[in-house]
Amino acid sequence: MENLQMINILLVTLLGAAALRWGAAPERICAAVLVFMTLADPLYHLLVGRSTIYGSVDMGHLLIDLGLAATFLGVALWANRIYPLWLAAFQLVSVISHFAREVNEIFPKLAYGIMTYGPYYIILIILAVGIWRHRTRVRRYRSWRISSNPLPERLPTPQPNG
Repeated sequence: MENLQMINILLVTLLGAAALRWGAAPERICAAVLVFMTLADPLYHLLVGRSTIYGSVDMGHLLIDLGLAATFLGVALWANRIYPLWLAAFQLVSVISHFAREVNEIFPKLAYGIMTYGPYYIILIILAVGIWRHRTRVRRYRSWRISSNPLPERLPTPQPNG
């Protein structure tokens, strides 16, 4: 396994653990699909017996990217968060890169590689910030009071005026 793949697995493992510890459902779903994608990529290359191709559209990567984009869009539509919109937007850059490569035969291989892999690292940063922001928001605004003013044991009796 390459060093970059090991770093990617380490990063998504840390994000997954942070999402489990401090995140709610949107953070956990986003982290889970990133873990899936990070593990699915080397498995895909192992199954097809080749590395990533840049001379034409890599259909396996296209399918993985479409699945991620659909999940991020679903989370963005249902979650009360802003960052899933950013995740979906950057993932759509990866999806669009496959179509740009298909439409234009002279699309540079370096540009295709950057457009397919570059958003992944931005997505990792955005998700890390999203988990951190959720954690600080939950700490600041608790849904239950920690302590409340206790009711007096008995109500004071009214004193006559006079």
